[in-house]
Amino acid sequence: MSLLAAATAEYISVTCRNLALDPTTEVLSGECNDGQGDHAAWQPTALDLNTCLTYDAAQGKIVWQGSGNFGAQCDGCSLFRTTDPIWGGQQLNIGCTCAGKEASFLIEESYIDNKFGTLVCSRYW
Repeated sequence: MSLLAAATAEYISVTCRNLALDPTTEVLSGECNDGQGDHAAWQPTALDLNTCLTYDAAQGKIVWQGSGNFGAQCDGCSLFRTTDPIWGGQQLNIGCTCAGKEASFLIEESYIDNKFGTLVCSRYW
């Protein structure tokens, strides 16, 4: 897979580094590769996860929803990694306490991506 393809449609944990989640603002930040081949650069970037996630009390989990404002129901959020059961690599997750219950969200299987060095939250490019 070319670096350009990796930077546009690959897990953010592969194309981004130094990822951190501010538990107060729910902002995910780090540096992401812009995918420009031999001239690739790491770009500082940040994404407010309230623009893409919400807590669904009926399901008891964090889910994708545009303008979901999940920070209104969730706090104490942090990043953690789990092992992909199929490929064995590391998957990036968010864990929070939402409405008094533990909840998590697998970032790697969401629409949170690296688009040319910028973290984006969009179902459509």
